[in-house]
Amino acid sequence: MKIKKGDTVKILYGKDSGKSGSVVAVISKEGKVVVGGLNIYKKHVKGDGRKKVSEILTIEKPLPISKVILVCPLCNKTTRVNTKRDGKKVIRVCKKCGKEIEIKKEEKVETKKTVKKNTKSKTTKKK
Repeated sequence: MKIKKGDTVKILYGKDSGKSGSVVAVISKEGKVVVGGLNIYKKHVKGDGRKKVSEILTIEKPLPISKVILVCPLCNKTTRVNTKRDGKKVIRVCKKCGKEIEIKKEEKVETKKTVKKNTKSKTTKKK
């Protein structure tokens, strides 16, 4: 797949044609992509009357990859993707500007979790 999570894509045809958004998830086995904020549908969920509550959910459904095209982050134009091999690495290259396409990885902030264990000993009363 030449489109990865975090890329900006533009929808070519369909109900959201012309709109662009970032890729939230890639389903490579099915050849589909989930774009954030686009291809939204409503799903009615029926409650059981006890714990489950009836509600209307908004769901982002996956799109076929053939419906979307990559927007180059460097030249801001819709483009096809070329691949170039550098040793074992596979580098994606924009066909319009010829520069390497990089995904901005968000830095994950790691927080240390401290777990407090109860060290209370069980005492029994003697008669």
